[in-house]
Amino acid sequence: MARYIIPSVTISALYGVYKSFWPDSNDRNKILSVEDAVKLLNVNANTSEALRYIQHTESKEFLKTLNPAAIALLARSGSELCMKIPIKSCVDQKIDVTEALSKFNLGDKWNSSIEWINRVACPEEDLSCSDEWLVRLPSQIERLRRMLQLLFLTTEKSFDVSAIDVDVIPFLFNVYAEFCQSNVDIAVLAIKILSNIVGADEKYAKSMLASEWLPLISTMVMNGRSLMERLLSHKVCQNALSSLKSINYRLSSDVYEMHLPDEEPEFDIVLIHGLRGSVAYTWRQKDSDENLLSSCWPKDWLPLDIKRPFRIIGLEYPSYIFHFTGTQQSLQSRSERFKDQLEIAGIGKRPVLFICHSMGGLLAKKLLIDSPDLRKSTIGVLFIATPHKGSPVANWGYSVFQPTEDVVMLSESNVKNKKLNEDFSAVSKEIPVIVSMVETLESNIIANAKSIVVPNKSAVFEQGAVYHIADVHLNLCKPTRDSASYGVIINFLLDCFRESDKKRKV
Repeated sequence: MARYIIPSVTISALYGVYKSFWPDSNDRNKILSVEDAVKLLNVNANTSEALRYIQHTESKEFLKTLNPAAIALLARSGSELCMKIPIKSCVDQKIDVTEALSKFNLGDKWNSSIEWINRVACPEEDLSCSDEWLVRLPSQIERLRRMLQLLFLTTEKSFDVSAIDVDVIPFLFNVYAEFCQSNVDIAVLAIKILSNIVGADEKYAKSMLASEWLPLISTMVMNGRSLMERLLSHKVCQNALSSLKSINYRLSSDVYEMHLPDEEPEFDIVLIHGLRGSVAYTWRQKDSDENLLSSCWPKDWLPLDIKRPFRIIGLEYPSYIFHFTGTQQSLQSRSERFKDQLEIAGIGKRPVLFICHSMGGLLAKKLLIDSPDLRKSTIGVLFIATPHKGSPVANWGYSVFQPTEDVVMLSESNVKNKKLNEDFSAVSKEIPVIVSMVETLESNIIANAKSIVVPNKSAVFEQGAVYHIADVHLNLCKPTRDSASYGVIINFLLDCFRESDKKRKV
C-alpha cells in the first residue's frame, strides 16, 4: 500500500488558507494588540480577555480612546486603571442643600416638600400660625436626609430627565464625601440615588464616569467597607452601562446583582429574604468557632462550587414586626413592585431558580401566581423554613404591640395565607423542582422563651423533597460550607440544572 507523506509546512499553509476563509469566533475575537482590546471593550465584547490584556500594557495612552461604556466596564471590574483616567473635580467645601435641590424642577409635590422641610417653626404665642408649622425645626442633617429620601423615591420611577440637572452628580459626591465617616446611612443613600440617576439617562452616566465618582466607585466595587457598598457600586456601573445601551437590562432600587459571571449566564438565581431580613444580612455565613464570616455566601461560594455560569439576584424590601406609624406594604403590593423590577432586570429571559427564606417564600409564591411568564421560566424553588400554614410565634405579637400586616399574614389562622397556599398548589406542578428545608431546633423568642418558629406541618410544602436540618430558624439560611443545609442548596441547584438541560433537549 502506498503511503503519502505531506510536509508539515504544507499542512500549515493549507490550514492558513482554510482559516482565512472560515475563521472561528475565537479567532475573530483573539486579542493581538491594545487596539484590539480597546475595540472589544468599546463594544462590550470578550471583555474579560480585553481587560486582562490592557491591565498588563505599560503605556496608558490607550485610556484616551476608551468610550464611556468601556470606562464603566473598567470600573465594574475594579480596575486600578480608573485612577489614571482624567476626571473633573466634584469637591465643594460647603453643601448648600436648599440651593442644590432648588435646581430640580420635579413638580408641585416636590416644591411643597421642600417648603415643608425648610419651614421655619412658629413660636407658640403666634396665634396666626397653623398647627403644621408649630413644630421644632429639624436639624440640617435631618433636613438633608429627608430631602435625599424624597429624591430617592422620585428617581426610582421614571422621571423627566430635563427636570434634574447633571449638577446632581457632583452634589451627591459631596454628600457622600461629607458623611461617609460620620453618617453611613446618608452616605449609602447618596449612592442609591446615584444608581437610580445614572440608569435614567446617558447624560448622568457620562457625567459620573468623568467625575471623582469614577475612582471611588471602581475602588468600592472590590474594596467597599460593607457588602452594601460593594453591591451598590456594582449597580451604579451596571445602570450606567444600561443607559449607555451597552447592556439590555437595568437594576431597579430593590434589585441587587450579587454575582455576574464572565460569560453569558445560563441561569438566574433569585434570593428573597424573610421578615426583618435584608440582602446584606440574611445571606451571611453564621459565626464559626474562629468567628470568621462570609458577608455573602451565595456570592463567595456558589461560583466556586457550581461549574456553570449563572447570575445571582437579591431582592430587598422593608418589613417589620410591630406597627407604629407610616404606611405598610402588603404582599400584593410587593408582588406588583417586584414583578416589574424583575422584568426590568432581565429575569425570565433564561431559566430562573428561587431560594427563599421564611416569609420570602410567601412572596415568591405570590410572584409566581401573579406572573405566568415568570412561572413558565422557573425551574425550581427552594423553601427555607417558609410558613406555608403560618407560625405559632406570630400570635405572640398580638399580646405586646400592634403587629404589622406581615405578622398578621404569618398567623396560623390567616385567611390570605391559606388562600395563597391553595392558589400556589394549583400551579406548582408547572415547576419541576420544589424543595422544603425544615428547622428542628428551638429559637430564642422573648426573654427565656423558646420555640420552633416554623413547625414541620407548616414548613413542608405538599410537593417535592423535604430536608430536616438541625439548626434554628435564622441560621437555616446562614450555612457553613460543610454544613448539611449548604449541601441541600448545592443539590437543589444541580437538580434544577439537570431539569433545565432536559428541557433544552426536548
